[in-house]
Amino acid sequence: MISNQSKVMITGASDGLGKALTLAIASKYSCSLAICGRNEAKLKETVRAVHTVNPCVKVFAACFDVTDDECCYAFIRNAQEALGDIDILINNAGANIKKDLVENIDLNDLRYMLNLNCVSPLIFIQGVLPHMKEVGDGHIINILSSVCKHSIENSGAYSASKHAMDILHQILLKEVRESHIKVTGIYPGGINTNFRTNVREDYMHPKTVANAILAVLECEDDAVVHELVLRPFVENNF
Repeated sequence: MISNQSKVMITGASDGLGKALTLAIASKYSCSLAICGRNEAKLKETVRAVHTVNPCVKVFAACFDVTDDECCYAFIRNAQEALGDIDILINNAGANIKKDLVENIDLNDLRYMLNLNCVSPLIFIQGVLPHMKEVGDGHIINILSSVCKHSIENSGAYSASKHAMDILHQILLKEVRESHIKVTGIYPGGINTNFRTNVREDYMHPKTVANAILAVLECEDDAVVHELVLRPFVENNF
């Protein structure tokens, strides 16, 4: 479970759920945080906000696009050199860059979302897993989506990329069980973040979801939350 000694890596921490989760952890624990995001100004604001709520938190931050494999490898390597081996990974970076009918899916959009929502999380998992297996401890949280639980028209490319990550997640859960590594899938529905074109006040606040994930991290070592589905009360497309 999370503690002041934990070394936590969070992707997509410059805004939205990633930022809310970073601040939720920093407000309760003086642990070490390795965070990344694409927007340098927003990422610096996240770092400032962390040190405002808890000056004792050590932060390693890097700005890059997680679809760049080499940047991901460098971030993992540099973060572990700066903070030590990661014992909690939260794969949060992801997006739905375009909605369209299956017959109209742009193959470049599909490839990008597969890289963003499936390949890059796998890179981070592979980067931190050797240490976790060596010590027989660790927690990997994959932020998936409620689209993994049902099908929605006009979201074929995004859903395909999230389903691809979901099956890797489900298999990983079984493969690392004997190494006493916790693996949790978070399946949120609509969240009101800046990534949305239109504000949705009736959707979940990022802090609401972040607090639920923090509760998962605080689960005692004799139990593990394998799946957590959260939806805004108004959502009924399932």
